[in-house]
Amino acid sequence: MRKIALFVKTMRPRQWAKNVFVFAPAVFSKEIFFPRVLINSIITFFLFSFLASSVYVINDFFDRERDRRHPVKRKRPIASGALPAYPAFLAALVMASAVLFISFLWSRPVFFVLLFYFLLNLLYSSSLKNVAILDVFIVALGFDLREAAGGVSSGIYLSPWLFAVTFLLALFLAAVKRRQELVRVGYGTRNTEYPVPFLEQFITIISASTVLSYIIYTLTPEIRHKLGEHLYLTTPFVLYGILRYLYLVHSEGKGEDPLEILFGDIPFQINLFLWAFTAGIIIFIEW
Repeated sequence: MRKIALFVKTMRPRQWAKNVFVFAPAVFSKEIFFPRVLINSIITFFLFSFLASSVYVINDFFDRERDRRHPVKRKRPIASGALPAYPAFLAALVMASAVLFISFLWSRPVFFVLLFYFLLNLLYSSSLKNVAILDVFIVALGFDLREAAGGVSSGIYLSPWLFAVTFLLALFLAAVKRRQELVRVGYGTRNTEYPVPFLEQFITIISASTVLSYIIYTLTPEIRHKLGEHLYLTTPFVLYGILRYLYLVHSEGKGEDPLEILFGDIPFQINLFLWAFTAGIIIFIEW
Protein backbone atom coordinates (compact mmCIF):
# COMPACT_ATOMS: atom_id res chain seq x y z
CA MET A 1 0.00 0.00 0.00
CA ARG A 2 2.87 2.34 0.77
CA LYS A 3 4.27 1.95 -2.75
CA ILE A 4 0.86 2.72 -4.22
CA ALA A 5 0.61 5.84 -2.06
CA LEU A 6 4.07 6.94 -3.22
CA PHE A 7 3.13 6.32 -6.84
CA VAL A 8 -0.02 8.43 -6.43
CA LYS A 9 2.11 11.16 -4.86
CA THR A 10 4.45 11.01 -7.87
CA MET A 11 1.41 11.40 -10.13
CA ARG A 12 0.99 14.87 -8.54
CA PRO A 13 -2.85 14.99 -8.49
CA ARG A 14 -2.57 18.55 -7.13
CA GLN A 15 -1.34 19.55 -10.59
CA TRP A 16 -4.66 18.48 -12.10
CA ALA A 17 -5.74 22.07 -11.52
CA LYS A 18 -3.80 22.92 -14.70
CA ASN A 19 -6.17 20.78 -16.71
CA VAL A 20 -9.10 23.16 -16.21
CA PHE A 21 -7.91 24.63 -19.52
CA VAL A 22 -9.79 21.71 -21.06
CA PHE A 23 -13.00 23.57 -20.19
CA ALA A 24 -11.95 26.81 -21.91
CA PRO A 25 -13.52 25.91 -25.29
CA ALA A 26 -16.86 25.10 -23.66
CA VAL A 27 -16.82 28.33 -21.64
CA PHE A 28 -15.68 30.68 -24.41
CA SER A 29 -18.13 29.15 -26.89
CA LYS A 30 -20.97 29.66 -24.39
CA GLU A 31 -21.76 25.94 -24.58
CA ILE A 32 -20.60 24.89 -21.10
CA PHE A 33 -24.20 24.33 -19.98
CA PHE A 34 -25.03 22.02 -22.88
CA PRO A 35 -25.11 18.52 -21.30
CA ARG A 36 -23.21 16.84 -24.15
CA VAL A 37 -20.47 19.47 -24.16
CA LEU A 38 -20.13 19.47 -20.38
CA ILE A 39 -19.92 15.68 -20.19
CA ASN A 40 -17.37 15.55 -23.03
CA SER A 41 -15.29 18.20 -21.29
CA ILE A 42 -15.36 16.33 -17.98
CA ILE A 43 -14.32 13.06 -19.63
CA THR A 44 -11.52 14.85 -21.48
CA PHE A 45 -10.41 16.49 -18.22
CA PHE A 46 -9.93 13.13 -16.50
CA LEU A 47 -8.27 11.53 -19.53
CA PHE A 48 -5.84 14.43 -19.77
CA SER A 49 -5.26 14.42 -16.02
CA PHE A 50 -4.27 10.75 -15.87
CA LEU A 51 -2.13 11.10 -18.97
CA ALA A 52 -0.38 14.18 -17.56
CA SER A 53 0.17 12.28 -14.30
CA SER A 54 1.88 9.47 -16.19
CA VAL A 55 4.10 12.11 -17.80
CA TYR A 56 5.05 13.44 -14.34
CA VAL A 57 6.15 9.95 -13.29
CA ILE A 58 8.13 9.44 -16.50
CA ASN A 59 9.74 12.85 -16.10
CA ASP A 60 10.75 12.02 -12.51
CA PHE A 61 12.27 8.79 -13.80
CA PHE A 62 14.49 10.61 -16.29
CA ASP A 63 15.30 13.43 -13.83
CA ARG A 64 16.03 11.31 -10.78
CA GLU A 65 19.79 11.99 -10.78
CA ARG A 66 19.41 15.77 -11.18
CA ASP A 67 16.57 15.88 -8.66
CA ARG A 68 18.90 14.43 -6.04
CA ARG A 69 20.94 17.65 -6.25
CA HIS A 70 17.85 19.79 -5.61
CA PRO A 71 17.00 20.65 -1.96
CA VAL A 72 13.28 20.03 -2.48
CA LYS A 73 13.04 17.66 -5.45
CA ARG A 74 15.44 15.19 -3.85
CA LYS A 75 12.57 14.30 -1.50
CA ARG A 76 10.43 13.08 -4.38
CA PRO A 77 9.68 9.34 -4.11
CA ILE A 78 11.75 8.27 -7.13
CA ALA A 79 14.68 10.61 -6.47
CA SER A 80 14.83 9.61 -2.80
CA GLY A 81 14.72 5.91 -3.64
CA ALA A 82 11.50 5.34 -1.70
CA LEU A 83 9.77 4.35 -4.96
CA PRO A 84 11.69 1.97 -7.26
CA ALA A 85 12.44 3.85 -10.49
CA TYR A 86 11.91 1.18 -13.15
CA PRO A 87 8.67 -0.33 -11.78
CA ALA A 88 7.26 3.22 -11.47
CA PHE A 89 8.31 3.96 -15.05
CA LEU A 90 6.61 0.80 -16.34
CA ALA A 91 3.46 1.54 -14.32
CA ALA A 92 3.34 5.03 -15.84
CA LEU A 93 3.63 3.56 -19.35
CA VAL A 94 0.78 1.16 -18.58
CA MET A 95 -1.38 4.02 -17.27
CA ALA A 96 -0.62 6.15 -20.35
CA SER A 97 -1.41 3.24 -22.66
CA ALA A 98 -4.73 2.66 -20.90
CA VAL A 99 -5.67 6.34 -21.24
CA LEU A 100 -4.76 6.39 -24.92
CA PHE A 101 -6.69 3.17 -25.56
CA ILE A 102 -9.81 4.52 -23.85
CA SER A 103 -9.56 7.81 -25.73
CA PHE A 104 -9.14 5.93 -29.02
CA LEU A 105 -12.38 4.04 -28.39
CA TRP A 106 -14.22 7.17 -27.21
CA SER A 107 -13.07 9.97 -29.52
CA ARG A 108 -10.47 9.75 -32.29
CA PRO A 109 -9.84 13.55 -32.35
CA VAL A 110 -9.16 13.57 -28.60
CA PHE A 111 -6.97 10.49 -28.99
CA PHE A 112 -4.72 12.20 -31.55
CA VAL A 113 -4.32 15.28 -29.35
CA LEU A 114 -3.47 13.12 -26.34
CA LEU A 115 -1.09 10.99 -28.36
CA PHE A 116 0.74 14.07 -29.63
CA TYR A 117 0.94 15.45 -26.07
CA PHE A 118 2.33 12.16 -24.75
CA LEU A 119 4.91 11.69 -27.51
CA LEU A 120 6.00 15.32 -27.25
CA ASN A 121 6.51 14.96 -23.51
CA LEU A 122 8.42 11.72 -23.94
CA LEU A 123 10.82 13.64 -26.17
CA TYR A 124 10.85 16.50 -23.70
CA SER A 125 11.64 14.29 -20.71
CA SER A 126 14.32 12.29 -22.49
CA SER A 127 16.10 15.04 -24.44
CA LEU A 128 14.32 18.24 -25.47
CA LYS A 129 14.29 19.67 -21.95
CA ASN A 130 18.01 20.16 -22.47
CA VAL A 131 17.47 22.56 -25.40
CA ALA A 132 17.32 26.16 -24.22
CA ILE A 133 14.14 28.12 -24.99
CA LEU A 134 12.60 25.09 -26.72
CA ASP A 135 12.09 23.49 -23.31
CA VAL A 136 9.78 26.25 -22.02
CA PHE A 137 8.04 26.42 -25.41
CA ILE A 138 7.10 22.75 -25.08
CA VAL A 139 5.77 23.30 -21.57
CA ALA A 140 3.63 26.19 -22.82
CA LEU A 141 2.41 24.19 -25.81
CA GLY A 142 1.05 21.60 -23.40
CA PHE A 143 -1.55 24.12 -22.21
CA ASP A 144 -2.67 24.81 -25.77
CA LEU A 145 -3.04 21.06 -26.26
CA ARG A 146 -5.30 20.96 -23.20
CA GLU A 147 -7.53 23.55 -24.85
CA ALA A 148 -7.35 21.72 -28.17
CA ALA A 149 -8.45 18.47 -26.51
CA GLY A 150 -11.42 20.23 -24.91
CA GLY A 151 -12.33 21.79 -28.24
CA VAL A 152 -12.18 18.68 -30.42
CA SER A 153 -14.06 16.62 -27.82
CA SER A 154 -17.21 18.56 -28.76
CA GLY A 155 -16.25 19.96 -32.16
CA ILE A 156 -15.83 23.53 -30.86
CA TYR A 157 -13.82 26.05 -32.87
CA LEU A 158 -11.42 28.22 -30.88
CA SER A 159 -10.05 31.61 -31.81
CA PRO A 160 -6.32 31.54 -32.62
CA TRP A 161 -5.98 34.50 -30.28
CA LEU A 162 -7.18 32.39 -27.34
CA PHE A 163 -4.46 29.86 -28.14
CA ALA A 164 -1.98 32.75 -28.29
CA VAL A 165 -3.05 34.10 -24.89
CA THR A 166 -2.83 30.65 -23.31
CA PHE A 167 0.57 29.92 -24.85
CA LEU A 168 2.03 33.25 -23.72
CA LEU A 169 0.60 32.95 -20.22
CA ALA A 170 2.02 29.44 -19.85
CA LEU A 171 5.34 30.63 -21.26
CA PHE A 172 5.38 33.41 -18.66
CA LEU A 173 4.80 30.92 -15.83
CA ALA A 174 7.47 28.55 -17.16
CA ALA A 175 10.05 31.34 -17.46
CA VAL A 176 9.32 32.54 -13.92
CA LYS A 177 9.66 28.96 -12.67
CA ARG A 178 13.10 28.67 -14.32
CA ARG A 179 14.19 31.98 -12.82
CA GLN A 180 13.11 31.05 -9.32
CA GLU A 181 14.90 27.71 -9.51
CA LEU A 182 18.14 29.48 -10.37
CA VAL A 183 17.73 32.19 -7.76
CA ARG A 184 16.78 29.74 -5.03
CA VAL A 185 19.03 26.78 -5.77
CA GLY A 186 21.65 28.05 -8.20
CA TYR A 187 23.07 26.30 -11.20
CA GLY A 188 23.42 22.57 -11.61
CA THR A 189 19.90 21.23 -11.15
CA ARG A 190 19.07 21.36 -14.87
CA ASN A 191 21.07 20.66 -18.00
CA THR A 192 19.53 23.76 -19.52
CA GLU A 193 20.81 26.71 -17.55
CA TYR A 194 19.65 30.26 -18.28
CA PRO A 195 21.42 33.45 -17.23
CA VAL A 196 19.11 35.22 -14.78
CA PRO A 197 19.34 38.57 -16.67
CA PHE A 198 18.16 36.79 -19.82
CA LEU A 199 15.18 35.33 -17.96
CA GLU A 200 14.35 38.77 -16.56
CA GLN A 201 14.16 40.17 -20.11
CA PHE A 202 12.28 37.09 -21.28
CA ILE A 203 9.67 37.51 -18.54
CA THR A 204 9.26 41.23 -19.27
CA ILE A 205 8.66 40.61 -22.97
CA ILE A 206 6.27 37.70 -22.43
CA SER A 207 4.25 39.38 -19.68
CA ALA A 208 3.65 42.43 -21.88
CA SER A 209 2.83 40.20 -24.85
CA THR A 210 0.32 38.24 -22.78
CA VAL A 211 -1.65 41.34 -21.80
CA LEU A 212 -1.52 42.73 -25.34
CA SER A 213 -2.70 39.46 -26.91
CA TYR A 214 -5.57 39.30 -24.39
CA ILE A 215 -6.65 42.82 -25.33
CA ILE A 216 -6.55 41.92 -29.03
CA TYR A 217 -8.54 38.76 -28.30
CA THR A 218 -11.31 40.68 -26.55
CA LEU A 219 -11.49 43.28 -29.33
CA THR A 220 -11.56 40.97 -32.37
CA PRO A 221 -14.89 41.27 -34.25
CA GLU A 222 -15.52 37.53 -33.96
CA ILE A 223 -15.18 37.55 -30.16
CA ARG A 224 -17.15 40.78 -29.72
CA HIS A 225 -19.99 39.25 -31.73
CA LYS A 226 -19.89 35.92 -29.90
CA LEU A 227 -19.03 36.89 -26.31
CA GLY A 228 -20.19 40.48 -26.08
CA GLU A 229 -18.88 43.95 -26.71
CA HIS A 230 -17.52 44.50 -23.22
CA LEU A 231 -15.13 41.60 -22.57
CA TYR A 232 -12.24 44.06 -22.81
CA LEU A 233 -13.38 45.39 -19.40
CA THR A 234 -11.77 42.33 -17.82
CA THR A 235 -8.29 43.46 -18.96
CA PRO A 236 -7.44 45.22 -15.66
CA PHE A 237 -7.87 41.91 -13.82
CA VAL A 238 -5.46 40.21 -16.22
CA LEU A 239 -2.92 43.01 -15.81
CA TYR A 240 -3.27 42.99 -12.02
CA GLY A 241 -2.89 39.19 -11.92
CA ILE A 242 0.40 39.28 -13.82
CA LEU A 243 1.73 42.21 -11.77
CA ARG A 244 0.65 40.57 -8.51
CA TYR A 245 2.39 37.38 -9.60
CA LEU A 246 5.61 39.27 -10.35
CA TYR A 247 5.33 41.12 -7.04
CA LEU A 248 5.19 37.82 -5.15
CA VAL A 249 8.11 36.52 -7.19
CA HIS A 250 10.35 39.45 -6.27
CA SER A 251 9.11 40.24 -2.76
CA GLU A 252 8.48 36.74 -1.36
CA GLY A 253 10.51 34.50 -3.64
CA LYS A 254 7.47 32.58 -4.87
CA GLY A 255 6.84 31.33 -8.40
CA GLU A 256 8.77 28.06 -8.51
CA ASP A 257 5.40 26.37 -8.09
CA PRO A 258 2.58 28.42 -9.71
CA LEU A 259 -0.02 26.56 -7.67
CA GLU A 260 1.57 27.94 -4.49
CA ILE A 261 0.39 31.38 -5.57
CA LEU A 262 -2.91 30.18 -6.99
CA PHE A 263 -3.90 28.38 -3.78
CA GLY A 264 -1.99 30.48 -1.26
CA ASP A 265 -2.34 34.17 -2.08
CA ILE A 266 -5.69 35.70 -1.14
CA PRO A 267 -5.39 38.93 -3.25
CA PHE A 268 -4.54 36.80 -6.28
CA GLN A 269 -7.51 34.52 -5.60
CA ILE A 270 -9.88 37.49 -5.18
CA ASN A 271 -8.63 38.97 -8.45
CA LEU A 272 -9.10 35.64 -10.23
CA PHE A 273 -12.63 35.37 -8.86
CA LEU A 274 -13.45 38.92 -9.96
CA TRP A 275 -12.11 38.20 -13.46
CA ALA A 276 -14.18 35.02 -13.72
CA PHE A 277 -17.28 36.70 -12.27
CA THR A 278 -17.03 39.72 -14.56
CA ALA A 279 -16.23 37.63 -17.63
CA GLY A 280 -19.13 35.31 -16.79
CA ILE A 281 -21.60 38.18 -16.61
CA ILE A 282 -20.34 39.66 -19.88
CA ILE A 283 -20.33 36.32 -21.71
CA PHE A 284 -23.52 34.71 -20.42
CA ILE A 285 -25.76 37.69 -19.67
CA GLU A 286 -26.78 39.80 -22.62
CA TRP A 287 -26.16 43.53 -22.15
